[in-house]
Amino acid sequence: MRQLKNLVHGLRSLINRQRANGEIDEEIDGFLEASAAHKQQNGMSPEQARHAALVEMGSRNTLKHRVWSVWWESAAENLLKDVQLGLRSLAKRPAFTLVALLSLALGIGANTAIFTLIQQVLLSELPVRSPNELVTLGDATNSGIAGGVDVGQYGFFPWYAARQLEANPGPFQGIASFGSFLAKVSVRLPGAAGASQQAQLAAAGLVSGNYFKVLGAHAFLGRTLSPADDSTPDTGAVVVVSFHYWQSVLSSDPAILGKTLTINGTPFEVVGVMPPGFEGLKIGLDLADVWTPSTMQTVILQKPSMLTPNSGLFFLNMFARLSPKAAADPHVRAQSQLWLEQQVHSMIRAGEGGTISAARQKEIEHETIPLVPASHGVSYLHDTYRQSLWVLMAVVVLVLLIACANLANFLLARAATRQREIATRLALGSSRARIVRQSLIETLILSLGGGILGLAFAFAATRALIAFVSEGNAWIALSPAPNATVLLFTLGMSLATGALFGIGPALAITRTAAQHSLSSSSRTAGGGRSKAARWWPKSLIVGQVMLSLLLLVTAGFFLQTLRNLQHQDFGFERNFLLLARFDARLAGYSPVQTAALHQRLIDRLSSIPGVQSVALAETPPISSGNWRSNISLSGYTPAPKENMNSVLNRVSGRYFETTGISIVSGRAISATDTANSLKVAVVNEALARRFFPKGNAIGQTLTIGIDSVKGPWQIVGIARDTKASNPRNEKPELMTYIPLAQIDAFLPADAAAPSAPKQENQDRYASFILLRTSGAPSARIADLRAAIASVDPHLPLIDVSTIGEDVARMMGKEELSSSLTSIFAVLALLLAAIGLFGVMNYNVAQRTNEMGVRLALGAQRQNVLWIVLREALLLLSLGAGLGLPLSWAASRYVRDQLFGLKADDPLTYAGALIVVSCVVLLSAWIPARRAAAINPVDALRYE
Repeated sequence: MRQLKNLVHGLRSLINRQRANGEIDEEIDGFLEASAAHKQQNGMSPEQARHAALVEMGSRNTLKHRVWSVWWESAAENLLKDVQLGLRSLAKRPAFTLVALLSLALGIGANTAIFTLIQQVLLSELPVRSPNELVTLGDATNSGIAGGVDVGQYGFFPWYAARQLEANPGPFQGIASFGSFLAKVSVRLPGAAGASQQAQLAAAGLVSGNYFKVLGAHAFLGRTLSPADDSTPDTGAVVVVSFHYWQSVLSSDPAILGKTLTINGTPFEVVGVMPPGFEGLKIGLDLADVWTPSTMQTVILQKPSMLTPNSGLFFLNMFARLSPKAAADPHVRAQSQLWLEQQVHSMIRAGEGGTISAARQKEIEHETIPLVPASHGVSYLHDTYRQSLWVLMAVVVLVLLIACANLANFLLARAATRQREIATRLALGSSRARIVRQSLIETLILSLGGGILGLAFAFAATRALIAFVSEGNAWIALSPAPNATVLLFTLGMSLATGALFGIGPALAITRTAAQHSLSSSSRTAGGGRSKAARWWPKSLIVGQVMLSLLLLVTAGFFLQTLRNLQHQDFGFERNFLLLARFDARLAGYSPVQTAALHQRLIDRLSSIPGVQSVALAETPPISSGNWRSNISLSGYTPAPKENMNSVLNRVSGRYFETTGISIVSGRAISATDTANSLKVAVVNEALARRFFPKGNAIGQTLTIGIDSVKGPWQIVGIARDTKASNPRNEKPELMTYIPLAQIDAFLPADAAAPSAPKQENQDRYASFILLRTSGAPSARIADLRAAIASVDPHLPLIDVSTIGEDVARMMGKEELSSSLTSIFAVLALLLAAIGLFGVMNYNVAQRTNEMGVRLALGAQRQNVLWIVLREALLLLSLGAGLGLPLSWAASRYVRDQLFGLKADDPLTYAGALIVVSCVVLLSAWIPARRAAAINPVDALRYE
């Protein structure tokens, strides 16, 4: 209570100083009266007593100052005065202040922008209970449906295995599953009068009934899914919606609970709305709009049931919640890992059936599923941009160091011009500590001002970065607005910058000023400078040259990597190719109806003016989500455990003509390859070389390890190798192309139930339309949409892009790294040039007398020019001598991100050195010319 009273009293005194002075005067008057009264009691007269009391008290103003100094508000007042003095001092030098603020704003803002992304993409934990207890069972980053693999391999699990682990979590608090990918579904919203509105597309996630419970997430409205919702296949038509979907699509309807959403033609009851910020465990560019029980798989995926023990299809990722002891103790966690592996081994053995060989038993015993920490979730952005963001963070820290070196140089130069002022203040009794504090406060004002400007720069830069990494998605779970963590980071960086790079110049002011003579014999402000005072600015310039060289080498690596990726041979023609993704299932087409639909689409799209050819396919020529399977070939016996995996693509006639993939032998798939003709296939050169090195691939047959497209298929052509899935792959993948029209309408009959009705073949659908145009593909987008609508207005186009845009998106992290590193390298070089120019210009000003004397004694102007340039060359040599080895040592950290060049590429180092040398020499040339042009008479009069 007493401390609070003192605080309130102090604040009142600071606000109303006149009142505080009055209170001190009253206390002094009271002391005088008491002292005089005491002296009168000892026999003095009133006049003598008052006079003696005044003499005893001394100077009234001195006493008032001593009383005020005892209070804490005195220190606060002095600090405010120092701040006011610092602001006035900076305002008197607007050019210096502006350059310093902009330099710091760019450095701090760049760090804040990159840290904002790092904090959201790499450091943010899931908004759930105890996220540190969450682990995924294996690597859950893979997406899709796999077959013919062991339990847990590639992070995939079948439904029956997931059910066993969910029912018996063993040492875990719980185990849950979720679909490895989001499905695009058709959603009809409830109308005002009970009618349904026009269908919209949404992203749906399949999850187990205990998904939200194991995550530790609670609903914002209503409830989450429960195990009862997910008990039996084809039951549990309930849905939980995301907060964003509830706001943007459902108009934040407070009465949404209990209403019906019609998903793919099936009514689902809305039972809950998740809170803002919750996006699920697996976070990609496409975020889940709704979550449904995994038992509704046939409705959501529009595929035959995969919820049977013998389906052989793996489409679920799994995660678990560790016990608190396992989360804290690695030994307990290892026991949980051992239990999980035992369960997996049992599942694999049960799936083998019959007798298991000793060799297979040994293989099974070596199968393992690691427990991967999932406190940050499973994120596409995390995996894609992790290395790039940390590299960029290191880059912007170097930029900030260069900006801080400039600030330190500016302050040192400014300190030299204030030596007379500081020397006078020291002579008049001012303490060195007070002068250092005032100088440090000026620096902190600059750094805090730079931090505030940097936040504005960071907000704009972060928005641009988010727009880049979102790859065109309208909604992404990233925000450019700085949160409390980012604000604290910026504040801490600003204070650290001011303190670390301001204390040196502050101490230099008092040290040099104390040695400075106030006599007229000290003809210039720099006349009394010590060796240390001259050495520090130059050492900072050497550091700037060194760091600039490092940044330029890094930027050169990334620029060449991007150029090599962009200009490599992809194996297909990347110009004038338009892609459109569609899903006939969402418009109600069954597999039997697809052949007629595909033909109508090809006929209608071929009539568009400017379209040269049209084709349909499951995937475009390059795609991150490919269809794969093991294959077997006639005339080839694989070795034990040999990888026989091939990328598959189902295509229409004219696919190779449309994509520009040349046929090197045999023929392409054509429109004459129909359901009634011989089943044919085209393979790529890599597959033909590997399995048929004698060149006899054509005429051989192959079978595919997927029942729906098993074959056999006869190889009739060999296509050129292409970059099928990743522009970085230097070794071509094995490719197999089969005709869409030759895929059977129904799946093979089940031998165990021959009387069961036949199931339609879901692999008859095409997913992409490909158009080869005679002009800019983007000019045909409106015609494409109109043509699709004329065939069927209900057929949804999910996405339209050019092949160039798709390829560019696949090289997103390379483009981000190269672009930003280049920008920051240029910025760093500019800052270094400004610093060098300032130091050389200041040195010329300090040596004006010397230059005048040299010229007066007959020195040539070229000699004076060389004196200045020689100093710049020395600084350049020192900076390069340190920067080149540092760049070579740092190159190992970016080696894995390079493509088409080595980390010791001499051209990159030479190019960076030439650029730095040109900038340094140009920055020194202007002050050097001014020095050579000095008039000796004026120089000798210079003060």
